[in-house]
Amino acid sequence: MSTYILDTETTGLIEPHMTEAAYSIVAINGGKVAVLQDPRAKRFNPLKEITLGSMATSHICDEDIADAPPHTDFKLPSSVEYLVGHNIDFDVQVLKNAGVTHTPKLICTFAMATHLLPTLDSHKLVALLYYFHRDVARNQARNAHTAIADIYFTQLVLGSLIDLANSQGHAITDVDSLYEFSQMARIPTHLSFGKHKGVAIADLATNSDGAGYLKWLLKQESVDPYLAQACQQVLESV
Repeated sequence: MSTYILDTETTGLIEPHMTEAAYSIVAINGGKVAVLQDPRAKRFNPLKEITLGSMATSHICDEDIADAPPHTDFKLPSSVEYLVGHNIDFDVQVLKNAGVTHTPKLICTFAMATHLLPTLDSHKLVALLYYFHRDVARNQARNAHTAIADIYFTQLVLGSLIDLANSQGHAITDVDSLYEFSQMARIPTHLSFGKHKGVAIADLATNSDGAGYLKWLLKQESVDPYLAQACQQVLESV
């Protein structure tokens, strides 16, 4: 059983192609993150132009990776059973765009954070690093958005989220229980955006304006399926 923490840098948000990938190999033993292999990174030619917005984030420019191997050379070992990442669904889409067909079980630290800390004003990776590990963030966060730095930050945040979950009565002891918690956390209890950000979805369903907003969300083609499930469940329970 292999568990990888994965992060990618990409050409942009629309049909993203990989410009850099980083990973570490970890295990969850007794509720603690054990690093079996330190983070490693490799750059790739995405075979398309990098957007200016992505350059401003990753500081990887087209000329930096012109001679790198194509992103389609990236391989994910079939032995990888779990992939951990912050907004890991995005990274998996990047892998699919590179031709990767193997899809392990996904563990999303963003979903865990929004579930455990619903009223936090930001659930971005570096914001969580400042929340849990301010000393590390102050010294190293300026390196954020290099893939290898984000792997290290994700390792730290993951460990803190597991500690917080266990302090609230959850029982995360190994990667299987971590996956089960992450799946549960993907169904949000609070909205994380818009005019009702931080408000419990169940509370919104108890008044006509809030219920109308939830029904409006359900009609949007781009609505996250886990959010749609949460909205549907609370509307049906009222």
